[in-house]
Amino acid sequence: MEFIEYINNADPEELKKLPGLTPALAEKVAAGRPFASIEDFSNIKGLTEKRLATLLEDFGKKVETEKAEEIKNASEISTQEIAAAVGSEVKKINRQSTLRRVITWIVVLILLAGAFFAVIKWGIPFVYDRYIKPVENNAASITDLADQQKAEIARLDEEIAALQARAATLEGRADSVDQSLAAHDASLAQLENMQKLLDNSLSTQKTELLAELSNQLSMTRGIELVSRSRLYLSESNFGLAIADLRAARDLLYTLLDKLPADQVSAMKTVIERLDMALEKLPAYPVVAANDVDTAWQYLVDGLPSVPQQAVTPVVLPPTETPLATATAETAATVGATPTP
Repeated sequence: MEFIEYINNADPEELKKLPGLTPALAEKVAAGRPFASIEDFSNIKGLTEKRLATLLEDFGKKVETEKAEEIKNASEISTQEIAAAVGSEVKKINRQSTLRRVITWIVVLILLAGAFFAVIKWGIPFVYDRYIKPVENNAASITDLADQQKAEIARLDEEIAALQARAATLEGRADSVDQSLAAHDASLAQLENMQKLLDNSLSTQKTELLAELSNQLSMTRGIELVSRSRLYLSESNFGLAIADLRAARDLLYTLLDKLPADQVSAMKTVIERLDMALEKLPAYPVVAANDVDTAWQYLVDGLPSVPQQAVTPVVLPPTETPLATATAETAATVGATPTP
C-alpha cells in the first residue's frame, strides 16, 4: 500500500493520531483529500518537510510490521524445514565464498606473475640502464683517468730526471768554466808581473832579446785575454767580455810596428775581427762570438800569412769612441795603403 493511498483512506481520528500532525493540520489533510501524489500532499499549508519525513517514517514502520505479520501468519514451514533451508543456503553461500576466494587467489597469482614478468622484462633493464650502467661507465672513466694520471706522472718523472741531469751537466760546465777563468786570471796576473819585470829590465837593458821576450809576453797576454773573453761570452757575461776584448785589442795594437812583415797582415786581421766583435756586442753576441773565435784562431796559429785581400784591413789607434769603418783616408794614419 502506498503512502498517498493510506492518507486518502485513513479515518479523521486516525489522522489525528499520526506523528507530526496536529489536530488542526489533520483536519486540513482530511479536507484536502484526495491527494494525487506526495508533492500534492506536501502543498498543505503548515506541513513542513520535517513533519512529512516523520509521517513517511511512521508509515514505513507500519508497512514492515504488517508484512512481518503476514509472513508469520502465512508461514506453514516447520522449524526443521527452515533450518534445512538455511543450512542449504549456508552451504551454497560457503561454496560460493570458497569459489570466490579461489578465483581471487588465482587472479592475485596471475597479477603477481604478470608483475614479476614485467619486472624481469622491463624493470631490470630499466634499473640497469638508469643506475647500474652509469656506475659502470663512471668506474671505467675513473680507471681511464687513473691510467692517464699514472702516465702523466711517469712522463713528468722522466722530464724531471732529464732536467736534473741537465742541471747537473750545466753545473759541471759552470764549475769547469769557473776553474778555467780562475786559471786564466792567475796566468794573466803572472804574465802581467813578468811584463812589468821585463819592462823594468828594458829601461836599463835595451837588448833585442828582452824586447822580443816582451813582445812574446804581450802576445801571450793578448791570447789569454781573448781566450777569457770567449769564456765570458759562453756565460753571456757581455760586460766582462767587452772589457777583455778592448784590453786585448789595445795590447795587440802596440805590437803592429814590432812584428815581422809577414805577420803584420794577420795581426791587422785579428784587430779588425776584435773591432767587429766590439761593434756587435751586446746586440749580436752569436755573430760577435764568431769574430772572436776567428781572431783567437789566428793568434793561436802564430799569425800565419793570409791571402792578399781586395782591401787591406784598416786598424785605428786605441780610442774611447766607437770604432769607425775602415776607409782609405784613415788607413794612412797607420801607414797602410788600400789595395785596388
